[in-house]
Amino acid sequence: MKTQKMQDQMFGIIVLAVAAFYTVCTLMIPVKEGADIINARTMPLLLAALMWILGICQLVNARKSDTKPLEKAQRDLRTVFKTAVLIVIYIALFEPVGFLITTVVYLLLQFIFLTPADKKPNFVLYGVIAVVVSLFVYTIFRYSLDIILPQGLITFF
Repeated sequence: MKTQKMQDQMFGIIVLAVAAFYTVCTLMIPVKEGADIINARTMPLLLAALMWILGICQLVNARKSDTKPLEKAQRDLRTVFKTAVLIVIYIALFEPVGFLITTVVYLLLQFIFLTPADKKPNFVLYGVIAVVVSLFVYTIFRYSLDIILPQGLITFF
């Protein structure tokens, strides 16, 4: 039977493999000649870099960690399931409701799900972070990259 440590290491390897594939796909995105530093590849390259960092961190943490108790692993599986359901709902509502509202709600709920069970969620902090990050990403896409994200219910931006 596989140990939790082996599973964590395998997950890190999978994340690194996906990061490599994503990086190769990102480098194939056509860019206009003489384009600025910020272009169609900018955000995908940043995401690829984050995937590489997360994969490496996962491998390092897996090597350092001991096996988790079964109860903790089961809680982790519930969190993964909740996250997967939340992502599916986010994708379904993205176009009709719009980027800003769905992203704020998604981030807020994700922060709540990821709060450790022994800690009380800080709803005000989570809400502020969700709104600021959503507005920042929307502004970058709209005004720097000139990519219009779905507005949905909010049409004044």
